[in-house]
Amino acid sequence: MGKTGTGSNKSQGNQNEQKKLQASDGSKRKKTVKRNSQANKENIPEYVPRTNGPKRKREPLQPTSNISDHYPKKKRVVSTQRECYSMSKRPLGHCLIINNFNFEGTSLGNRRGTDKDKDDLTRVFQNMFFKVEVRDDLQASDMLTVIKEFAERDHSQMDAFVCCILSHGKKGSVLGTDGIPVPISELTQLFAECRTLVKKPKIFFIQACQDNEAQQGVLIADGLVKTTEEGTFEQGSHTAASHSVHKDADFLIGIATVESYKSFRHVKDGSIFIQELCKQLESGCRRKEDIHSILTKVNNIVSSKILQGSKQMPEVRYTLTKTLVLPMQ
Repeated sequence: MGKTGTGSNKSQGNQNEQKKLQASDGSKRKKTVKRNSQANKENIPEYVPRTNGPKRKREPLQPTSNISDHYPKKKRVVSTQRECYSMSKRPLGHCLIINNFNFEGTSLGNRRGTDKDKDDLTRVFQNMFFKVEVRDDLQASDMLTVIKEFAERDHSQMDAFVCCILSHGKKGSVLGTDGIPVPISELTQLFAECRTLVKKPKIFFIQACQDNEAQQGVLIADGLVKTTEEGTFEQGSHTAASHSVHKDADFLIGIATVESYKSFRHVKDGSIFIQELCKQLESGCRRKEDIHSILTKVNNIVSSKILQGSKQMPEVRYTLTKTLVLPMQ
């Protein structure tokens, strides 16, 4: 009786221990399930036991500056093309040169040296494919007649027009050989109304003083500019006013000097402004430089000279709407 009871008690105890073990295993499984579900919710990767396969080599760290962006930025393209006037027609255009030398019968002196300017302008503009025509010693009425004649011509088969006036002048005007002034505004207005020159450059170069004042040099840090010109110079009389530039588009007017001052002309070698203009046009046009850059060089060189103790500062006014690059053969 006693032994039987003892064996039954042991088997019952073993059963109780197995139940406790099963209960503890179940609770562990539940905790593992809970942890796995929580890890999935938080996107935490489950633990993967290490295998006996070959170890991966660690790649060396790279600086972030060498790593290309996943979305590379587009490079900004900057256009360097210039919108230029067409200069393809041959002949390129008419070039009128009015050369007033003889002022006898007036209080004005003859313009010695002007023929050198005329010859050099003729050569330069012929090399630019212009059809050059020269008119010498025109009185005021004749100047207006010639200007009107050129303004009424058919320029439809040409790309530009040039007019060079070499004369005495006074404020707002150039003078005929009879001493009578012709307003600059009248000259430009005639070409502003020319339909076959619409949207084409109309260029005027005028050699004349702008008044009777002598322009003096200004002291700079290391003294006066050293450039000097030797020889016999004459001063033009009165003015050809730059403020007379017509407001319509596609005009350019280059004047020998700023308003209120004299310009200078050598009695043999021609005027300072026209001679430098011809030189810079020949060199600059062959390098495909635009007219604004060329005239800026003319201003710089002429203004650096000392002429009979005075200075000369050319002036350019323009209403060009495109870049102007004149051809040169």
